[in-house]
Amino acid sequence: MRLVITLFMVCFSLNTIAQKQRIWIDTDIMIGKFRRDVDDGLALMLALRDTNLQIEGISFVHGVDYASEVTEKLLARYGTGLEIPTFKGADDSTQFGDETDATLALRKALEQGPLTILALGPMTNVGTVLELHPEVIPNVKQITYCAGRRPGQLFNPGSGKVVFSDYNFDLDPYATAMVLKAGVPILLSGYDCSDNLFVSKSDFIHLKKSADKTDKWLYRKLKSWHSLWRTFIGSKQGFIPFDVSTVGALLYPEEFDITPAIPAYIPMLKNDTKHTVKTPEKPYLIVMDNAAGRIVSYCNSTNPEFKKRLLRALGHPDHQ
Repeated sequence: MRLVITLFMVCFSLNTIAQKQRIWIDTDIMIGKFRRDVDDGLALMLALRDTNLQIEGISFVHGVDYASEVTEKLLARYGTGLEIPTFKGADDSTQFGDETDATLALRKALEQGPLTILALGPMTNVGTVLELHPEVIPNVKQITYCAGRRPGQLFNPGSGKVVFSDYNFDLDPYATAMVLKAGVPILLSGYDCSDNLFVSKSDFIHLKKSADKTDKWLYRKLKSWHSLWRTFIGSKQGFIPFDVSTVGALLYPEEFDITPAIPAYIPMLKNDTKHTVKTPEKPYLIVMDNAAGRIVSYCNSTNPEFKKRLLRALGHPDHQ
């Protein structure tokens, strides 16, 4: 009888693993760096909390040395028991087309079967893999990308006086164009997807009282980012964690408003912000009904129930 039970438990365990969704996270995570956003860090925490995921690897793009260091810190605290390999990729867009540890590892993961890619930074790593290794394209189940906008839309949260760039796209539009050309399923979940989701100080104040030093560190970084948004952006509601919605729209689509099919294209238009790109004109990643372009899915907004999920991922005592 004991042997039968043991065999049953082994089979049950293997079946559970087989049912998990295989994902890859490609990120330019900069949480903790002075005046850099905290979004990727919170997005990683959300993904780590989901027991239905099999995170095959995490690759870094743009600022890869710091990204590697801070990710190991977060994995040690919030990824306990998980063995997730990490890989350094392209440090900037000039390395598009260069093989790195990240591109080699992502290619290998794709060769092993269908894989969903969470693209939380510029597309340099992902685009390189699809360009150099087109044979793995059929195994890209979906790419969820924190980028894209409607025609004429400004990224101006808070008081509306400060205009953001479409940062991930602007840092490597060529790589994004290559991914669109590859024809893989894409969900764009950037500014529109997130602009009604705010994190206030009351959402993370509990971390200050934690006995864990990483929780306390996280509290200080979130507080600093919250203060920057209040002072320089004029936001009285808190800050928007854009990359968190990118992860959420993939994993919990029922908690978002998503247009399943809309054309996306990349025109050259007048530059609406000089923070990232200095030229008078720049490329834009646009979605528009009835346009000529590559069909993608597009996240329009976040539903209120997703905020509760985020608070649970943060360990908020009122949402466990």
